[in-house]
Amino acid sequence: MKKKKISRLLQRYLSGHQEGRDAYFDADEVDELLDSFEESDDYTYYDEVLALGLRLHPGNPDLLIKQCRSYVYNEDYDNALALIESIAESDNENLDMLRLECYVMQDSYDKVIEYIEQLIADKCEYLEAIFEYIAPILGDIEKIQEAHDFINRGLMLFPDNLILKDELCYTLELEGNIKKAIVVCNELIDKNPYSYDYWYTLGRLYSIDEDYEKAIEAFDFALTCNEADEELKMLKAYCLYMNQNYEKAIEVYREFQPGNEEYTFPLIAECQIKLGNYEEAYTILKEILDQEPDLKDATLYINLARCCAETGREKEATEVLKKAARQVPDHIHILSLLALNYMDNGDERKAMETTEILFNALDRAEEKDQEDIESLCYAGHYLFVKGKIDKALLYYNKLLEANPNRPNIHLYLAIAYLVKGDTEHFREHYRQISPNELTDYLKNIGFNYKGIAKYIDNKPIPPEDLVKEFLKNKDNKN
Repeated sequence: MKKKKISRLLQRYLSGHQEGRDAYFDADEVDELLDSFEESDDYTYYDEVLALGLRLHPGNPDLLIKQCRSYVYNEDYDNALALIESIAESDNENLDMLRLECYVMQDSYDKVIEYIEQLIADKCEYLEAIFEYIAPILGDIEKIQEAHDFINRGLMLFPDNLILKDELCYTLELEGNIKKAIVVCNELIDKNPYSYDYWYTLGRLYSIDEDYEKAIEAFDFALTCNEADEELKMLKAYCLYMNQNYEKAIEVYREFQPGNEEYTFPLIAECQIKLGNYEEAYTILKEILDQEPDLKDATLYINLARCCAETGREKEATEVLKKAARQVPDHIHILSLLALNYMDNGDERKAMETTEILFNALDRAEEKDQEDIESLCYAGHYLFVKGKIDKALLYYNKLLEANPNRPNIHLYLAIAYLVKGDTEHFREHYRQISPNELTDYLKNIGFNYKGIAKYIDNKPIPPEDLVKEFLKNKDNKN
């Protein structure tokens, strides 16, 4: 019946509008029609119908409040506040909510508190609803300090309010206080153990805290409340992956509805790589790129190249990296792999050309991605192990230029120069190695640190004799 009535009211309005005249509605009919627009989230005729209602009933308080709400929706807070003052109606919950919302959006938190304190003094009957309305707005616009203060004020008055506790949990997350947010979320679950939202939030918080076992457990509880939620399944699969439970992660990815293969198949391939199932991963990735040959997803190409290398398809690995460099130009990781690939294949000219392209791309990059920076380090280590010390030094020095504060970079350079027999540059970098870096490094390679020689003979030292020579005089000190 209500839908039919709304439909008749809307048709009456549209007929009058088409005929160029104002159809008559009483104030309640206008209010009902506007409410229906809000419920359906369709504001096509909202402003027009509201304007008509105010022409017909200019002093109607309900329509004036809707005009205030319209001003707020359109971010016209000055006119909203002016209209609120002109209505001059006290003890009106809707007007008080809109007034405080305007203060929040105008960054006038002091006015919010002043008005709230007045409502408290007046023993406002709808004060709890005011706190419930304003707290989420402060959180949504990430006024974190103000939100935390406002929520605490509300909880002092209404300590069992679940909406405020939920907002406190969200605010603590924004502050980065994940462990405290988890405590609050568990309190919410104690109050309502069958809430999908609370279990979902708890799982997400545990995943942020890298406690993947508890995250998976929380997601499983949430799935008992809402089995069809695919966003939750994606998070659960991610936690299984991070928890190195790759078989279970694959099972979850395969539960997704058809049509999600674009997202799930590359992730299944990554799990197969982690399991050492390179042939299975190769088949998945090859099919993806065969179906969409112009994809620009660097990770897909890198994973496919690795699968090719692991399954004896060396020539195809080279072709995959060459295509990746065309599809995703200036990608540091891809260029690093391609340069090393050329080096392995004995094509030093192309290796150096690619290295130059790589270094130029790194210089042009406005922001240095940490994963890209690490690829330079891996490339340097790889070349060092291969005995190509000069080329390893190219990468280590570029890494130093890109991130002068990177841990161990001076250690890598010192060792490389030492192997090369360049004691001048060795000393230059050795002096910048912290004692902790050196001690940790020596422990990791199985030596008991007693002291480091301050002087190294000016001669090349084979890699296998490097550390022995480095430690040969335990009485030397820096």
